Amino acid sequence: MVKRSLVRPSDRGIFDPFLPITSLKRIENEFQADYELADQKNDYRNTGTGTVDSLSYEERIESPPAFLGFRLVSVVIALILGWRLVGLQITKGAENFSRAEGNRLETQPTLAPRGLLYDRKGVPLVQNRPSFSVVFRPAEYPRTEADRATFINRLATVLDRSSDEVRQRIESSLRRDQVTLEEGIDRNRALSLELRLTELTGVTLEKAPSRYYGDVPGLGHLVGYISKVTAEDLKKRPDLLPTAFLGKSGVEASYDEYLQGIAGAETLEIDALGRAIRPIGSKPPTAGKSLVLGLDSDLQRVTAQALGEAIQKNNATSGAAVVLDVRTGDVLSMVSFPMFDNNLFSPAVSSSDRQRILTDPGAPLINRAIAGQYPSGSTIKPFVAAAALAEKTISDSTVLDTSEGKIVVGQTTFSDWKTHGRTAVRQAIAESNNIFFFALGGGYKQIPGLGIDRLKSYLERFGFGSATGIDLGSGSETKGLVPNPDWKKRIKKESWFLGDTYNTSIGQGNLLVTPLQLTRATAAIANGGTLYRPRVVKTILGTGGDAGQDLVPVIDRSSVVDGSVLTVVREGMRQTVVSGSARPFNVLPVEVAAKTGTAQTSKSKDKTHSWFTAFAPYAVPEIAISVIVEGGGEGSAVAAPVARNIIERYFNLPLTPIVPAPPSTPE
Repeated sequence: MVKRSLVRPSDRGIFDPFLPITSLKRIENEFQADYELADQKNDYRNTGTGTVDSLSYEERIESPPAFLGFRLVSVVIALILGWRLVGLQITKGAENFSRAEGNRLETQPTLAPRGLLYDRKGVPLVQNRPSFSVVFRPAEYPRTEADRATFINRLATVLDRSSDEVRQRIESSLRRDQVTLEEGIDRNRALSLELRLTELTGVTLEKAPSRYYGDVPGLGHLVGYISKVTAEDLKKRPDLLPTAFLGKSGVEASYDEYLQGIAGAETLEIDALGRAIRPIGSKPPTAGKSLVLGLDSDLQRVTAQALGEAIQKNNATSGAAVVLDVRTGDVLSMVSFPMFDNNLFSPAVSSSDRQRILTDPGAPLINRAIAGQYPSGSTIKPFVAAAALAEKTISDSTVLDTSEGKIVVGQTTFSDWKTHGRTAVRQAIAESNNIFFFALGGGYKQIPGLGIDRLKSYLERFGFGSATGIDLGSGSETKGLVPNPDWKKRIKKESWFLGDTYNTSIGQGNLLVTPLQLTRATAAIANGGTLYRPRVVKTILGTGGDAGQDLVPVIDRSSVVDGSVLTVVREGMRQTVVSGSARPFNVLPVEVAAKTGTAQTSKSKDKTHSWFTAFAPYAVPEIAISVIVEGGGEGSAVAAPVARNIIERYFNLPLTPIVPAPPSTPE
């Protein structure tokens, strides 16, 4: 009997929908024919009879299928594909899902707002104002030269720039993730650019806070400024975004890691052309930490105004003033003249305006308060007196007859600015007696003298000859110079003479100090011998509930010399105000102790630097001040009025007008 598998769907009949129904045979006839053929086949096998057609049909029915190999290959391929699908969808399903999402989602970093700066009373010194930048992703740069030319021309038209400029800007940064084509854009221009830029693949308009500094004068040197990161910056700080800004000077630079904050991210769904369709999610940036400075904004204004007037009215060129809190080392005020506006380094300001500052012959970018090196003049004498008292080469009652008014060494005469007569140390400080201090340094009559080695050692104890370590950057200040025989031999190729020691003892010769060094040393005399490290920042404020951090004052030397020695020196500085060269301060309701100085800057003695250093109140000191007016003349007449205005402002007293100094003889 024939198996039912002989009925095939391909046979004519009801399986052909296009066959006319009248031409259909009865299906049983088809089956009958098949049965008959099967019988013939059996006959042929048993008797050898039958037809060729029956043999062919049998072979077709019983022989192995012709497509068995193809079927095996198909099964193998199906198994391989199945195994591959299992691997892609199950084993690595999560990874591939993430990759697929990346193909249609784009994450863009967002800059964190930079931390703010406040003065000691909470007055803001800087603001973050909204600003916009046009940013291009080089990965979206067209592949063919023709497409690139079209893209560049369209982009140049939108930005109102030349095609060559835009092309150079893009093609010089193809290795970077992003390139900023224009920055410092205000809100009005940003609105006009927004719609036009959406037609350009890979070009976006990004919002970022812009730094704006307040109107407190002198902030340029103290606070500094920020600028766009460079390739070198990114090598040193790979955590920064290519579009970030970095502190370049002042507090902005030295505390940049606190001020930077942590960048956020925004995830967008984009189309095939790279255009944003809708936001998917975002991680908000974390704002940088804000800082509280020791600066007093009101005192800073008065310091800048008084210094500027003294320079102008005395036909001077430049100068500096520093005010420190003697109890902590906080910078209450710091001004260097000429000043500069740190807003000039904003991206919104034209490069020509910045170039004028960079090429100004007055060098306004130099912070003379910490980088200017000057002969100290007589302001060094209190520290020489402290050294002599500490080494017991004199006592507070030692009296020296200086009636001759000069000391002759060989063919060299060392003169005084006037004849003082018999003098002890307090009076010598008050009257700025050169002969007395020549004797303290190099010896004269009954005073043996310190000698240059001991003198250098004590001056270095007070911080002269080395950087103070102020938190404005390690390379921002100079060290000054306390010379000695080794230095002179190495640098000048000359021998050291007694006259070199004499000159050093009165702040002339090769001795060089900075205004900050002198103020710091004066503060150490005022507070009883503690040498604080000057600091600009006193508190780092917290973010996100963090309580913040009050910085602990750093003490570089806890006892410069014995307190009894400094008591004598303070009395001498107070006598300078009561009966000496700083008598105008004696009318103030606040007791002041001070020392004037006039430093020669040329052999002709026709051009001198005007110095003044002081502390107040005398009994319980709070502040120390140093002022220099370059080429200003006598210290008591030019620099002293600036310090007087500072003291008056600090203690809320009426300000005394700054007037031109009368001609006088320098001390």
